[in-house]
Amino acid sequence: MISKKVRELFVSLMEATDDSAVSYDNETEQYSGYFNSAVVDKYIDLGALELVEGSTGTTIILLNNRDDFLSSFAAGVREAKNGADQSYADYNANPFAFSVGFEHFHQMAKKKRLLVGYICHGFENDDTGLVHQQ
Repeated sequence: MISKKVRELFVSLMEATDDSAVSYDNETEQYSGYFNSAVVDKYIDLGALELVEGSTGTTIILLNNRDDFLSSFAAGVREAKNGADQSYADYNANPFAFSVGFEHFHQMAKKKRLLVGYICHGFENDDTGLVHQQ
């Protein structure tokens, strides 16, 4: 099981839009926002993230091996939605990302409110009926 603070960090990256607390720049592939610095520092040390800038208040980071992370996160969401178990994580390029997506889907499914208008990588977009891709 992934801790809440860790899941929140990586989910905030997957939710990144122009209207959210975390933004994503398509050209530079950089995420910017206000993050839990202890969690960011831990994942920088582990090699999952790279710090671009962190001195102005807003932190700018890169997600290393982003394509693998995105595909595995979306696979975790998809398998959770299909009712599969988390053992499918072993077959992904990034088992950690799969688990984050899998657990995030289950956390969102527990919420009593509907997810109408919710935008997150790997989740179905209500407006288009397609799975949102970042």
